[in-house]
Amino acid sequence: MQKLKDFRPALILALICGICVFLLAGTYALTESRIAEQEEASAQERKLTIFPDAAKFEDLTYSDEIASELDTAGIRPDEAFIAYGEDGSVQGYILVNTGFGYAGEIHTTTGIGVDGNIIMVIATAESDTPKLGKEVEGRPFLDGFTGLPTDKELVLNQDVNAVSGATISSRAATGCVNQARAAYQLFLEKGVISQ
Repeated sequence: MQKLKDFRPALILALICGICVFLLAGTYALTESRIAEQEEASAQERKLTIFPDAAKFEDLTYSDEIASELDTAGIRPDEAFIAYGEDGSVQGYILVNTGFGYAGEIHTTTGIGVDGNIIMVIATAESDTPKLGKEVEGRPFLDGFTGLPTDKELVLNQDVNAVSGATISSRAATGCVNQARAAYQLFLEKGVISQ
């Protein structure tokens, strides 16, 4: 009987942990679709910020062979889209890439025009350090990419200035834009897209 009393606190703790796991799983199940909807709305908003006159965005599709080349080169985008105007003409391309900054992931959404120049870059660094790594989300840094050509690698502090005190995150964001730029060039070379 004494041994059973010795296990009572452990059994109570296990029961409490089980209830907490059940409640967390239930909360996740209830909010999962809402979170996915918000992420999709945010992604659509970023695309429309880059191409405000676009009537629609379609996935940029390419062969497994090209996907393999992108993977081998380390430049495969997380997502790629074609922006179309009201008249059906191509306005440009959007490539989404992920890199690792000082303390977390950095996601870039790079818009490239049909002329091969960067239209705009939007970055999110939700898990990076506040006031340093997150500074790569700011327009002063990101506007440095606007108008740059995609036919050569972009060099930090030469083509675009790093955020003071956030060099690692600036380098990561620039790396993501370079991945998008290189993927765009490969798509062009392989005839997936045209200028």
